[in-house]
Amino acid sequence: MDDDRYRAPGAPDPAPLDPGAPDHGATDATSPGPGAPDATPPSTERARLPGWTPPPPARGRAALLVAGLVLAAFVTFSLGVSVGLGGLVGTGPEPSPAYSPSADRPDWRLLDEAYDLLDQHYVDPAALDPLGMERGAIVGMTESLDDRGHTGYLTPEEVAARDESLSGTFVGVGVVIDEQGGSFMIVRVLNDSPAERAGVKVGEEIISVDGVGVAGLTVAEVAGRVRGPEGTNVALELRSPGSSTRTVTIARAKLDLPLVSWAFAPGTKDAVIRLERFSSGAAKAVTAALQEALDQGAEGAVLDLRGNPGGYVNEPVETASQFLASGVVYRSVDRSGKEAPHEVLGNPLAPDLPLVLLVDDQTASSAEILTGALQDAGRARIVGVKTYGTGTVVNTYPLADGGALTIGTERWLTPNGRAIWREGLVPDEVVELPSGATLVVPDDFATLGSGGLAASGDAQLNAALRALDREQAGAVRPLDRAA
Repeated sequence: MDDDRYRAPGAPDPAPLDPGAPDHGATDATSPGPGAPDATPPSTERARLPGWTPPPPARGRAALLVAGLVLAAFVTFSLGVSVGLGGLVGTGPEPSPAYSPSADRPDWRLLDEAYDLLDQHYVDPAALDPLGMERGAIVGMTESLDDRGHTGYLTPEEVAARDESLSGTFVGVGVVIDEQGGSFMIVRVLNDSPAERAGVKVGEEIISVDGVGVAGLTVAEVAGRVRGPEGTNVALELRSPGSSTRTVTIARAKLDLPLVSWAFAPGTKDAVIRLERFSSGAAKAVTAALQEALDQGAEGAVLDLRGNPGGYVNEPVETASQFLASGVVYRSVDRSGKEAPHEVLGNPLAPDLPLVLLVDDQTASSAEILTGALQDAGRARIVGVKTYGTGTVVNTYPLADGGALTIGTERWLTPNGRAIWREGLVPDEVVELPSGATLVVPDDFATLGSGGLAASGDAQLNAALRALDREQAGAVRPLDRAA
């Protein structure tokens, strides 16, 4: 999700954040998952109503809460109805020709009717769970806005998981999974994690979790099954590239996912800096890595943002400010159309260092803000594939059940005014990752060597390093493209 904040009912707007992209792509199995400018992250305190319990089924506004089920009912009806001896069954009352919802606010009559019909006729009345129907209605309402992954409903568990992810500390086994051709592949195993100690390998496929198959699930759903309370066990059935299967039982543990890792590409002074997400402290971590690289003689840098789902919005502003001496990082546009530029902070650490950004279709939210800023300024060459395409500023508002609504309240644009919402950013050099290949990260360099990196299958990283060589040689200077 893009720029997200918490606000207690009746409280003034706190500082915004950008908590990452939605359910898409490579997702750490210990985490869920891609603003208005303010460098101070908000409190994560969420308002709850003491003693709140879901209301019993009732007509009126309670029927609002079945909106998600209404859509499903309409789809089912459009596919056909049951025909009995007496003709059509379950067609319901004749619609009122006078029905005309207000242009400003619905009157919820359809929801009243839908709830009454479900309450009177559904074959399994025990399944009419009031809280589940409320949540389904909220999901239906937010999905009708087509603001994918931004405007939506989070359950209390999802709120907690997202908060955990943004904090950088989480409970899990320490693997990163990605959906590839309908299979859920392990694409990273964190160093010194329970998964590494259990012998889990990159390239293995997850077949089941605790004996339940994962076919047909989303990445987020698989990750949710792998997660669990600290100290508990999870059984993973894994298939190796050679088609043999095995089951490993792993104890979940609290882990710190490093924000940044870096190393020189083997045999070079090209620093590869990988940023996992823009959670709190990301900009400082990038700056520290960049300073270390410069102190050790870095001649250029590749900033790897592949799979980065975003985070707090102040973080890409501070990160861009290490490479840009002046200018705009992004522009925000509120619902009235008022536009506000958010500028570089000044005092860059590496304003002239040759730079390449590496992105993919999971690069989202704050990661796209940084990419757009450096691309529009002609400061870096962008390599990879088109980014995810987020572009709304999101605030988070607590609900009485402990869940939350995330609502897109503003749009953001690149410095040159490009709107990437649902479009994404197209790299300067498009390079696909070959099918079956896995990402190579700085932690892998020590065991690969220069020949191993070239043969690794990570065509995107190799292309980025070649592009950096050209930048250093002056064949394609980033600032030349800004004219």
